[in-house]
Amino acid sequence: MSDLIIDVQHLTKTYEGVELSLRGTKLELKGPALWFRNLSRSIRLTSNSAPPVKALEDVSLKVNSGEILGLVGHNGSGKTTLIKILSGLLRPTDGTGLVAGISLEYPRTIRARVSYVSTSGWMGLEWPLTAEENIRFFASLCGMPSRLARERTKQALEDVELWQHRSKYPSQLSNGMRQRVILARALLFRTPLVLLDEPTVGLDPITNQAILKLIKSRLRERGQTIIVTDHRSSELEGLADRVAVLQEGRIAMEGSPAQLRERLEGLAVIEVQTEEMDLPAEPPPALVVNLRREERPGPLGLRAWRVHVYKSPQALQNLLDWLVQPSGRVVFLAESKPVLADVIDLAPSLRLANEKLSAGNGEPGENAFQIRGRRQLEEHIRESERGKRS
Repeated sequence: MSDLIIDVQHLTKTYEGVELSLRGTKLELKGPALWFRNLSRSIRLTSNSAPPVKALEDVSLKVNSGEILGLVGHNGSGKTTLIKILSGLLRPTDGTGLVAGISLEYPRTIRARVSYVSTSGWMGLEWPLTAEENIRFFASLCGMPSRLARERTKQALEDVELWQHRSKYPSQLSNGMRQRVILARALLFRTPLVLLDEPTVGLDPITNQAILKLIKSRLRERGQTIIVTDHRSSELEGLADRVAVLQEGRIAMEGSPAQLRERLEGLAVIEVQTEEMDLPAEPPPALVVNLRREERPGPLGLRAWRVHVYKSPQALQNLLDWLVQPSGRVVFLAESKPVLADVIDLAPSLRLANEKLSAGNGEPGENAFQIRGRRQLEEHIRESERGKRS
C-alpha cells in the first residue's frame, strides 16, 4: 500500500462570531447613536453580534502518496477551509493528524512541504510585473536561489504554454492565461503535496480542459500528490482517482468516481426540455426522487430540468403523463445513467442510502435506492403478469 501523504482525524474548524459591520450603509452609527452603542458594549463586555460558524466538523481523511483527490461540494461546504488547514495556513479548532509527515501542530513546517495555489481572483498576481517577473518574484519570496528561479520559471511557463507571452502584463492576458500564470507557480517547486483551490473557475471549456490536462500530466508525472477542489464535479470525473464530497462541513461520502456513481445504481436520470411550459403544480409521480432546474443558454422560452427517478420501465411514460399540459409542449425527453454530478446533487438523500428500507427486505450491500428501484421493477412485472392472465 502507498505511503500516506495526508492522515488527519476529527478535524473541526469554528470561526468566531464577529460584529456585523454597518459602515458605508444607511444604518451606520454616528454621534450620540455611536456613543450609546459603545456604552452598551461596555455593559455586555463583548462586541460580537454574530454567532460562531462551524466550517468543518469531525472530518477525517487519508490520501495516498501520488494520488489525485477531488474535493467537491457546494459553496460553503468547507472545501477552502479544509485546504487551508492542510496547507498550514489555518489551525484547526480541534483534531489531529499529519500532512507530508508533519504534525498539524507545526503549520510553518507544513507550508515548506506544500504548494498551495488559489486561482480565485488571480490571487497574488502583481499587475505592474510581467508574467515571467510574477513567477520569479514568487520564487524569490519562497527563498529559491536566483539561478534556480530563472530555470524553473522558464520551465514552468513552457509547461503552461505561456513562455511566448512571458513579457506580457496581467492586464494584457486573458482570464485563462492569468489562471495558467498562477498554476505555473505550483510547478516551480517539487513539493510532495500540491493543493489547487478551484483551478478552473471562470474558464471557458477549451481552457478548462487544457488546465485539467496539465494537472494530470506535468504534476502527476513528477509523482506529486494533488488535491483539487471544485464545486462542479464534472471537471473531476476523468481527473481524480478518488473524490470526497463535503456537505455542511462533513465528508458525506468518498470513493472513486465509479464507486460513487454506484451509490445511485437504483436510479435513472431523465432530461426534460419544454417550450413555453413550466412543470405542473400537481406533485410529481412517486417514482421521482429529485427535480433540478438547469440554467443553460438557449432560445427564449426553452426550459430544462434534470429529473432523478427510481429505475422503472414505466418511468419515462409516467413522467410524460405528468408533464403534458394544455399549453406549451415537451420538446425533449431522454433517459440516461447518473453521473458524478448527480451524486453531489443527491448527497443529502444518500446520507441514509445504506440503511435498509425494512428489515429483511434487502440484499447484502444494497442501498435504499437500489431496494426501492428493485421493488418498482418487481411491481411492474407483477402488473404485467396480471394483465396477461386477464
